[in-house]
Amino acid sequence: MAMASNGTPNRRRFSMVRALEGGDGMAHYLVAALLLVLAVAILLVSTGRFVYDVATGHIHDFAQSALNYLSDILFGVIVLELLSTIITYLTARKLESTVKDFLVVGLISCVRKILLTGAQSSITHPSTTEVVHESIGALITIVGICLLIGALLLLDRREKADSSEATAPDHGSK
Repeated sequence: MAMASNGTPNRRRFSMVRALEGGDGMAHYLVAALLLVLAVAILLVSTGRFVYDVATGHIHDFAQSALNYLSDILFGVIVLELLSTIITYLTARKLESTVKDFLVVGLISCVRKILLTGAQSSITHPSTTEVVHESIGALITIVGICLLIGALLLLDRREKADSSEATAPDHGSK
């Protein structure tokens, strides 16, 4: 901390940092609340739309409507996982925990892409070239998932090792 000419801490600077930290926390809580509202709205609106369409017979292609509904639900789950990431940040304030939550968001997003791509291609019966391009895209996504899982496992192992070192008794000192 910077010292004033008389040797006392620079209170003004300390006050500014505390105000910024308070604002940061409030902004995170606001974003968390908005993400919760968004996730609930996505799930309610998409469910209401799907149920209404089924009940009134407005669905011309049930498979496509079900696929759209599945996409909406998975998008809602992704928003909830983003909320979980913010909650983890607010409670733990640890980079490793927050990164793990982001990896989960990435995994869900990749799985959503693979599921929807596969389902969409089975509904629309695309040409061979389109199937090859979609397959290559799915393969790249799967490799990305494997890398994310590996990173998640490494982070988990590191966190467990750090916590076991912190709780292990020190037998060498007397």
